[in-house]
Amino acid sequence: MNNISNAFTLLRYPLLLPIFLVIGSISMFKLAGLYPFSSRFSEDMMHSSLQILLCIAVIILLRRFNLFDATGLNNPIRNWPRNWPFAVVPMGLIGLINLLSVNWETLSFDTLRVTGWIYNSVSTGLFEEILLRGFCFYFLYHCWQKRDNAIYLAAFAQALIFGVAHLSNLQNAPVGDVLPQVVYATLLGIGFAGITVYTQSVWPTIAIHSFINAMGDLDNFFGPAIADSAGDPSGYVAAIIIIFCVATLPGLYLLRLGQRRINSARSHA
Repeated sequence: MNNISNAFTLLRYPLLLPIFLVIGSISMFKLAGLYPFSSRFSEDMMHSSLQILLCIAVIILLRRFNLFDATGLNNPIRNWPRNWPFAVVPMGLIGLINLLSVNWETLSFDTLRVTGWIYNSVSTGLFEEILLRGFCFYFLYHCWQKRDNAIYLAAFAQALIFGVAHLSNLQNAPVGDVLPQVVYATLLGIGFAGITVYTQSVWPTIAIHSFINAMGDLDNFFGPAIADSAGDPSGYVAAIIIIFCVATLPGLYLLRLGQRRINSARSHA
């Protein structure tokens, strides 16, 4: 982590690059969405394929900035902390809670849709985690690493970028539904950052993010096509409280453990 290029010190405004990458990615998704797809499934598959392509581009960028090793993408599971499963279990509850709202009687499964569902969930987990918790988080951390609270600053900054990015959904959804999404994503972003720091790898967050998406998309992929309706405000409040308890609070604790490890390494250097 200490072998990052000195070029980072030349960046007076480190937030600009992560923000530019996120806005650029969203813009590409929006442009691709202008194509008149024959079905929602076809559009989802295009979106997933574009995510994979962008994921490859981000990995190239990680190598260009000497951040690939920092993300733990090449860190085998045997090197993760022994108790790493306990770090991901709380966020896994979010995926299980999503199952409570699924109307199983209306779902219809077939090979094509199951394959698309898995592809969509995994591509989203890969792209968003490698971009946000991989590049954005570690880029900001290394730009700010001389500060005592660098790990928290980087975690909060990437989480806020992740949350605000969901404002792009205003194109297709009312403000009352989008604003809770912004809050959800910001709170989840802190939890994901904590897991990444504690395990020293983005693979656990890729897995748990993919799982949460998969559980939340069961109705979309296997249920009947229905018009979107406004959400219940009380439901949004309950969801925010749950996410804060099972994602944000554990994430802050894991960030603290990660900061302790870094401080210990520095004291013995």
